[in-house]
Order: sequence, then C-alpha cells, then structure tokens
Amino acid sequence: MFKKYFIFLGVFLFLVRIHSAQTVLADSLSKALQKYSSTEERNEALVQLLAEFRYSPDSTFKYGQKLLQARELDLRHLASAHFYLGQAYHLKGEYEKSVDHLFQSSNFFHAANLSSYSADIALAGVYGKIGDVKKASLYFHKAIDQSKTSSDIVATYNNFAQSFYDNHIYDSAYFYFHMARDSARSNAMRGYDEFLTGNIGMVNLKLGRLDSAEKQLQVAVNEFKGSNNLSASLAFESLLAEVYYERGEYDKATPIVKSVIDKASLADLKAQLRDSYHLLSKIGEKENNYELSLEAFKNYVALEDSIKDIEVVRRIGNMQTEYEVGQKQAELDLVNEQRRTERIILYGVVAAAIVFVSFGLILLRLYREKSRLNLKLEEQKTELEDQKEILENQKVELESLNETKDKFFSIISHDLRGPVSSFFGISRMIKFLVENKATDSLLEIADDIDESVDKLSKLLDGLLNWASQQRGRIPYEPEKIQLKSISDDLVKTLSNMAKGKKIDLKSEVNGDIELFVDKNTTMTIIRNLVNNSLKFTDEGGEVKITASQFENMAILKVIDNGVGMSPEKMEGLFKLSGERSTYGTSGEKGLGLGLQLVKEFAELNKGSVSVESEEGKGTTFMVNLPLFQQ
Repeated sequence: MFKKYFIFLGVFLFLVRIHSAQTVLADSLSKALQKYSSTEERNEALVQLLAEFRYSPDSTFKYGQKLLQARELDLRHLASAHFYLGQAYHLKGEYEKSVDHLFQSSNFFHAANLSSYSADIALAGVYGKIGDVKKASLYFHKAIDQSKTSSDIVATYNNFAQSFYDNHIYDSAYFYFHMARDSARSNAMRGYDEFLTGNIGMVNLKLGRLDSAEKQLQVAVNEFKGSNNLSASLAFESLLAEVYYERGEYDKATPIVKSVIDKASLADLKAQLRDSYHLLSKIGEKENNYELSLEAFKNYVALEDSIKDIEVVRRIGNMQTEYEVGQKQAELDLVNEQRRTERIILYGVVAAAIVFVSFGLILLRLYREKSRLNLKLEEQKTELEDQKEILENQKVELESLNETKDKFFSIISHDLRGPVSSFFGISRMIKFLVENKATDSLLEIADDIDESVDKLSKLLDGLLNWASQQRGRIPYEPEKIQLKSISDDLVKTLSNMAKGKKIDLKSEVNGDIELFVDKNTTMTIIRNLVNNSLKFTDEGGEVKITASQFENMAILKVIDNGVGMSPEKMEGLFKLSGERSTYGTSGEKGLGLGLQLVKEFAELNKGSVSVESEEGKGTTFMVNLPLFQQ
C-alpha cells in the first residue's frame, strides 16, 4: 500500500515540476503582456502563448478564451484561437468540441485569404481517431496540397500515418511514418526524428517485431521524458509497457502502466488513460489477478464509450454538413451581392444614356442590349443543362455506392452468424464436461475455441479485403511462393472443420510447383474454395487439393464429391447480384461472397477460375495461376 502511495506522490511531483516550469514561463510571458501599448501587440503575444502551451490543454483553454474575449481581433487571431482550442480538446479526447473549433478556425482562415493547412491537418487527425478514414484522407490530401515548409510535410505524413494506425491499417501507417522520418532526417529536424522513430516502433509492436519496437520506443521515451509534451511522453511509455507485456515481462510492464495511469488521470488525458487501463486489465488477467483485471476493464469500457460515443460521431457529421452548407450559402450571398451591384451599375448607365443621347440612339442601344441578353440567356441555359447532366451522373454514382455499402453490411451481419453460432455448441459441451467432472477434456475444448476464433478471424479478413477492393485499394504484391506450403497450411487450418463433418480433407500438391502471385489473395482463393467444398459435401465425403503445370501456368483444383450444381446455378456462380442465400449440407448459410472473391482475386493475379459440376456427383473448381519464371 505504501509503495502505491509513493508512486502516486512521485507522479504528482513530476507533474508539479512540469507545471511549475510552465507556470514560470507563463508568468514571464503574462508580465510581458503588460508592457505592450497596443491591442494588436497584446493579441499577437497571446497567440505566441497558445503556441508555447499547445501541449498543455488547461493552459490552452485559459489563454484561448482570453484571446477570444480580446478587443479588435482580426481574422487571423480568431483562426489561431479556435485552432489551438480545437487541438486542446483533441488531446482531452473531446472530439465533438474539437471539430467545432477546428471548423471555425478553417472558416476564419479562408475569410482572411490565408492557408487553412493547420486546421485541415488537425481535422484529419480527429476524423482518423473516430474511425472515419475517408474524411481523414480527404483533409490530409488538402493539407498536402497546402504544405509549404519541410515541417509541414513531416507533420502531414506523420498525421496521415497516425490515421491509418488508429484504424488498424498498419502497412500504410508504417510507410507514411517512414516517409515522415526520412523527410525529418534530410532536413536535420531534431526532436521530429526521435518522435517518428517512436511512432515506427509503435507500428512494429502491432506487427510483432518486439525487439525493433523496444529499441525505437526507448529512443522516444528518453527524448520526451520530462518535456512539456506530456501526451507524447505518456503514449510512448505506455507502448513500451505493451512491448514488455507481449514478452510476458509483467514485472516490467506493471509499474510503467500504473505510472502512466496516475499521470494521465491528473492531466485528464482520456485517450492515454483508456489505453493504459486496457493494458492493465490484460496484465491482471495474465497474472490471475482477476479483481484488478475486472476493475481496470470497467474503467477502460467507460472511457471507450465516452471517447467513441456514436451520438458524438453523428453530431460531428452534422457539424461537417452545417459547415459545408454555410460555405455554400456564403458563396451564394456573395454572388447575389455581385449581381445586385451589377444591376445598379446597369441602371445608372441606362439613366445616363437617357439624359445624354437621342431617342434614336436609345432605341439602338436597347436593341443591342436585348440581343446581348438573349445570347447570355442561351449561354446560361447551356451551362445549366451541362450542370444538370453532371448532377445526374453524380446522383447515379452515389446511389451505386450506397447500394454497395448496404450490401456489405448485410453480408457482414449474415455471414458472421454461422461462425458465431458455433460457440453455442462449444458452450454446451463445456457445461456437459463440467457436470460430468470430465475436466481433462476441457483443454481439447479450449483448442476448439482457438480454432473457431481463427476461422472467424479469417472470415473477417475476407470481408475486409472485399471492402478494400470496393474502394479500389486492394493490395497486390506478387512474390515467389511454394504452392505445397500454403496448401498444407490450409489443410491444417481447416482440419477441425472437416472432422466436424467427418470429411476426408487432404492435399496432393507436389513440392516443385512455385507460383509468382500475391500470397494473401492466393491464400484467400484456396481457402474460400475449400470452405465452399466442405460446406456442400455430406458427412463421410472427400475434399482434396491437386495441382499440375501447363506451359507457364499452374492448374490448381479443389475436388469434392458433394451435392454438385445444376447448369443454371453455375451460370451466376461468380456474380454477386441481389440478395440470395445458399444452405450447406449441415444448414450453413451464405451469400456467395467467397466465390466472387475467388474470381476477382484470380484475375488480380493474372489468372482465371472455372468450374465443372454435376448434381449429386460433386464439383471441381479449377484455378489457373502464373508460375514463377527463373
């Protein structure tokens, strides 16, 4: 107990030391404000204070409100005040308020004819945090277009990478963090280098490269320890603790996590506090300290709900709409004002003409004016028709995208039902074993649970790959792979599923067949075909994988003696049109998504797929894939 109090006291003194240093600097700058004779100078000094304390939310709130209440504010000062307030609420995890201030900042920057780079990149970061990758990407590209200095470019790539990381797209995060660090190093930007090295370590942790992650995170921890950027310091300490957790070094991880929790609690940094409680819950579970684990998990859930509240996300979306509508209305008002001015000028010209020219000249002028107006009306009519056609095309495109989105959500809700339902059978088996005191068999049940979770994970991979393909960003990185290796791995992965239906699943692939394909999509092809065969083969049946070579292609076959298909069924087999369900021999249900992925991924790998089948006699799927050329 005393140890816990000493830790808390140490954390408190650490924060007091940082706060004291900041207070001394703040007092110095505040006194300097008194010597300025003009309001403009005082407002500029407040902006400098906000920049100095941008990593201290409480100080930012204080000086930001003071700046907003100042006299004779110009548009640039208003934009700066709202920008730093938006950043402070971002650090606090209050994303709705953050977006509100950042939109106002962007609006004032535009009104002052200044670059909105800082507001755009901050908005991108907030959208990344709440999981809206599409809007995050939109604002990051706007920021990239406005980047002028090397620090702008580094910050943009870093925040772009952070958005991918927050949404578990680690390969893209790793790429952009490296781009940011390379740019920082080429421009000798100390501090940036260490910070980005820590971010790369953060991605390596998620990719399982623990040795690299530890070294890189330790660099960042040493750089930011004791700095005024408390949020970054706590983030890297928490990630270093997670490395130790992954290694099973809980005695190293626990004190770091508790220290981070104490510091984050005092500073009210919700995101850091949430992540630390989550890690502490997992450590307690591993050490069989279930009381600690449960309490930490409750705190984690409460913070997660407050940070990623669905209603907050909806209101942020409404803010975006209101902001865009406001911009359009301002543009419309400007156009109307210009037209009103033009009309006044025209009336003045006509009045002057009445006074200074004769009746004949007036008639001539009116005739010419009429011709000019008619021509202008024709041009406007043509422009309106062109705009109408563009809007119609956009409407069709949006309707298509909406239909795709609806299909994707229906597929997720439908195809996940089967794997999740399998857990009910396992639950009943556990109860039966416990009631009969056959606890030795629980280990086998645990293995079955692991395998079921693995299958569910693979299904999610397929769905997410499909979703990625809909956005036009399906990954394709061909390499030399051995067909026998991935075929044997797949048989091992699906062996329990086959045993559940008493199906003989085997691979008869020679070890000398080497392909030049993308490994992930090729594994998805084989996995979906074998899953399909297992689904439509009765108990006691057989499913096997064979392969042969012809010219520069490998011919992979998945053969079963299941229920087979009619010619009508085979015609639309590789298409996903409308909603249609197909039931397997044990009542399995699906929408045909797997076979659509097989066709698309086969073509992606410069190959093709075909099928031969006869009702009651089984089915053979044939996939042609390119061989590796020496």
